[in-house]
Amino acid sequence: MKKLFAFFAIALLDLVTWSCSYDDKDLWSAVNDLDGRMKVLEQAVRNANTDIEAVQKLVKALQQNVTITSVVETADGYTIHFSDDTKVTITNGASGTNVPALSVVKGEEGLYYWALDGEIVEVDGHKVKAEGADGITPQLRINPDTKEWEMSTDGGQKWTSMGVKAEGSGGDSIFSDVQDGDAEVIFTLADGKTTIIIPKTSATGFAFIYPEELPLGATDVDNYFLFAFGEEKTLSFTGAVKAADLMNVPQGWSAEIDSKTRSVKVTAPSFSGTYYTEGVLSLVAVDGEGRTVLASARICAVDFSDPKATFVLNEGNMTSENGSIIYITADGRVIDYAYWRMNGSELGNVAQDLFISGGKMYIISQNGGNDGLLVEAEARTLKNTKKFGKEELSRLFWPSHIAVVGNTVYIRDNAGVWTLDLDTRKFTSVANAKGTLKNRMAVVSGKVFVPGNRAILVLENGVLVKKIEMDGTVTGVIKSDEEGYLWVSCSTSPAQIVKLSAADYTMDKHTLTDGGVSLGWSSTPGISAKGDEIYFSNNTSTIYRHNFTSNTTEALGDVKSNIANWGIIYNMPAVHPVTGQYYFNTILGYGLSFLTNDISVYDLGAGTPSMVADYRNYTHFPAGFFFTASF
Repeated sequence: MKKLFAFFAIALLDLVTWSCSYDDKDLWSAVNDLDGRMKVLEQAVRNANTDIEAVQKLVKALQQNVTITSVVETADGYTIHFSDDTKVTITNGASGTNVPALSVVKGEEGLYYWALDGEIVEVDGHKVKAEGADGITPQLRINPDTKEWEMSTDGGQKWTSMGVKAEGSGGDSIFSDVQDGDAEVIFTLADGKTTIIIPKTSATGFAFIYPEELPLGATDVDNYFLFAFGEEKTLSFTGAVKAADLMNVPQGWSAEIDSKTRSVKVTAPSFSGTYYTEGVLSLVAVDGEGRTVLASARICAVDFSDPKATFVLNEGNMTSENGSIIYITADGRVIDYAYWRMNGSELGNVAQDLFISGGKMYIISQNGGNDGLLVEAEARTLKNTKKFGKEELSRLFWPSHIAVVGNTVYIRDNAGVWTLDLDTRKFTSVANAKGTLKNRMAVVSGKVFVPGNRAILVLENGVLVKKIEMDGTVTGVIKSDEEGYLWVSCSTSPAQIVKLSAADYTMDKHTLTDGGVSLGWSSTPGISAKGDEIYFSNNTSTIYRHNFTSNTTEALGDVKSNIANWGIIYNMPAVHPVTGQYYFNTILGYGLSFLTNDISVYDLGAGTPSMVADYRNYTHFPAGFFFTASF
């Protein structure tokens, strides 16, 4: 961008030099023209890269026998909807910015490769694939000096000229034509020769049947079938067809069709070291007019115990929706409403906290209903195993946080702390455990450490065994990676980070030299940790780090500028204890503005935050981040 600005600056200098007299209007007219041209070029690059992703999606649809359900014309092009409930955007393009004739070519072995002017693109003697796990999505840009289109096949590290000037009379779309027919859609690429033809879903209604009842308050929920590894499910289909058969079954999966019951018995592959796998299940049938029709569904298998993955618990909206779980896989796939997808039922209203112990996940909600105030589920599958409703836990007064030791659940509410025996279901109040803060508890060495106001309560075997006085208000109590220790944050002035021994309660106190550990309205810890590095934000958009070994504190950087709709930090950010990436939950505001939100992720490896992911509009009042490795 600096080079491009320099070019425009020179152009302006020339304009002033050759003018007979200084004219403010002329100058601003030139500025506006150049600014407009700059925007056109930037939009051309965005359009071209969007279209490249669309080409790759079309190739994937061809290979996986996915059909098109509809083609919606927009002001800027087309939105293509597929039978696996995904969609892609194709741009119209704008005049005056020639686009290279980038296309795909089907090789002799049946694989698709990227091609330029009809010739397969090669890098280091290898053809660049446009499909499969090792397929590459090229990136395009316009060189600000030469005004030529350039292409990168290595994520933007190296750029090669494509020999096409961006200035011209052509358009900036990779597509030259889209023909929406009754039985198929024909996409013609910019070279005017290459076509991609994809069948349309039959008007007979031949399709898989997805759940009609969505989670309360849910909108724009992707339809696909989520399995645990090794799980068997029966998927039903509908449509006025005479005969149906299997057409495509993903590798590792098994399927058996029953035409009489109009269903397919599908079994997910067994877990074999990968925590997530997906594919497209396709059926082929003959309709009443003898035409061949297709039905496809995306099927996915997941193991939720991946130590590199991330959970986001949603409170939901107290008046209109229930709690839910978002799961982000290690490679960035987002599974929203994960609990609902695995159980067909919902968590209670205003979910507050979760805890993982002994291969089980426990989720507490403030108001209950649906699957109860407290839910026990298999940690690997999220399959519900036990439910505890309002009737059993009627003495709870706004429960907020939980911890689990063996078969005992510790529940913090506004009245104190309670214990629940998971076997006998006996519910008991812990004596003298009042005045606890609405924040997470930590379990170390079989003891439960509960944040108080200026103290930490230690519970063991359902009894208060120790009250540890602190120098200031406790804003976080978390388990350390080091066996037998905890990290504690105190909002003293200046703030403190304390290393606490779970055995003898000795403390090593460090005073922060930058930032603070206040919470605002958060009910999640003001700190998180990876090894001996403690991270905090002091309820701001600046990331701080305290290295406990060297006893140094530093501000890593402010990340607010990365998010257009930053608004409010909703519960505290956290560092992933395995990957070291830092996660923020932000919402635009309250009212319906909470629907505009971001889960933003930052890499801190270089010492300054670099945003690596932005998952938009998934959260519904997020109750915090949770990592399997933290338990």
